[in-house]
Amino acid sequence: MPRRRRGLLDHSCYHVTHRCHEREFLFRFARDRQAYVELLRETLRRFKVDVLNYAVTSNHVHLLFWVRRGPELSRAMQFQQGEFGQYYNKRKSREGAFWRDRYHSTLIETGARLARCLFYLDLNMVRAGAVSHPREWPHGGHHELSGTRQRYRIVNVPRLMKCLGHPDADVGSFREWYMSTLTQKLAARDQVREPYWSEAFAVGNPDWLQRIYRHFKFKRKRILSSPPATAMYGDSGKDAGARELAETSATYYIEG
Repeated sequence: MPRRRRGLLDHSCYHVTHRCHEREFLFRFARDRQAYVELLRETLRRFKVDVLNYAVTSNHVHLLFWVRRGPELSRAMQFQQGEFGQYYNKRKSREGAFWRDRYHSTLIETGARLARCLFYLDLNMVRAGAVSHPREWPHGGHHELSGTRQRYRIVNVPRLMKCLGHPDADVGSFREWYMSTLTQKLAARDQVREPYWSEAFAVGNPDWLQRIYRHFKFKRKRILSSPPATAMYGDSGKDAGARELAETSATYYIEG
């Protein structure tokens, strides 16, 4: 049987966001946030997706996925969100929708843009003023990325390293890079909301975005750029896990 040729959207990264119905704080109790994370493990067993980072807040979720085949994302999300909605309604003896409309997925180019999105998720609750450091929020990927959580993990760190351009770095070097970069971003008070991570169709460099644009045959969507902002992310060289690179160029994206 001939080997299937990889499509443009195969082996891709997506940032998924989904808000609770009517923006209610349905995740206000830690037990429900934890139940959502535990359900993610079952989702990973059933579908060909990997979690690269995540943040479960009080009224919405952020999920950073690597997807082997494009259609797997919708199947995984249908299972994850549907099963959790049923769980919550049964626990609370309620009826009605748990989620607000459909989730939004943003296609993220691997490498530097993915690294920026990674830290954007980590700083979510810091931007919200709920915590001063990601380690203070238990329902996020920081504890796995930093190595402080060794059991019941759902983040695929080797996959993340490969997507970031660190395939040859050891996990220890990756975690040093991760913690060093996070510390710098916290010190720089770099917690401004960047809506394109959650609202755009795709984020990446202009050439890559042009390929995506032509693939989907868009006619009305525009390729836009954000104001320049300093961002720290890993270099893609041999010793990438131990270095940072500063960028001050604009971020390009296809509007959602």
